[in-house]
Parts: sequence; C-alpha cells; structure tokens
Amino acid sequence: MADEQSTQQGKSSQIKADPAKTNEQYIAEAEKLYIIPKLVREVFPDLVKLIFETESMDADEREYWLQILPIMTEDQIKKFRDILVNEKEQLNKLDKDYESEMSKLEKTHTSALNEEEIQKKRAELKARESANEAVEQKQEEDLIKNLQNL
Repeated sequence: MADEQSTQQGKSSQIKADPAKTNEQYIAEAEKLYIIPKLVREVFPDLVKLIFETESMDADEREYWLQILPIMTEDQIKKFRDILVNEKEQLNKLDKDYESEMSKLEKTHTSALNEEEIQKKRAELKARESANEAVEQKQEEDLIKNLQNL
C-alpha cells in the first residue's frame, strides 16, 4: 500500500519539462499516467505543456491540476489556461527586461572602464610630460651655466 501511494504521488515528476517538446508529446506522456479529457486535447492542446513548463508550480500542484482536469468545466479550463499563458508571458517579459537591464549595466560598466583607462593614460602622459619638462629645464640650466662659463 505504501509503495502504491508513493508511486501515485510522484506521477507528475515522471514527466520532465522540456521547452523543445511539442504539445502532443506532453499529452502523450501525460496520458500514460492521467486521464486527459478530449476537450483539453482538442480545444486546449497547449494546456498540458503549460502545466509542466510553469515555474510557479511544484510537483504536487502539477499532480493536483492533472488529476482535477477531467472534472473541470470548459470555462474553468479556459480560465486556468489563461492564467498559465499570462504567467508565461509576464515571465518572458521580465526575462527580456532583465536581459536588457543587464546589457545596459554591462555597457555602462564597460564605458566606466574605458573612461577609467582614458584618465589613467592622461595621468601617465602628464607624468611623462612633467618628467620631460624637468629634464629639459635641467638641460637648459646646464646649457646656460656652460654658456656663462665660456
């Protein structure tokens, strides 16, 4: 009985999320373990894929939704699907915003590094110019002394 119960609890974890899988592949895998209503297969073929690919559900929640699908009304299924689609779109938008923000930060950081390098090179040039001026001034003084000694 305990083995039977542990097998029952983890059925949804036997199906691995993979964005490369098609709706039909998810349905075929899920149908081996659950009753997938004809309505879901025909009208909402992407629902099973959405259930497995959502980031907001754990294995127990996936299990719950797959078990309850056969008794849900078409309206309930539509609303559930809309929630999952909206979540997926919002997460995609957040991912794009994050990538865009990271790209901006990277460019800013690169610009700051470039600015830092420019300032460093300017400082080095000024130091060399100062050193050269000191050498030139010393040479001038030596030249003047030599001229005065003549």
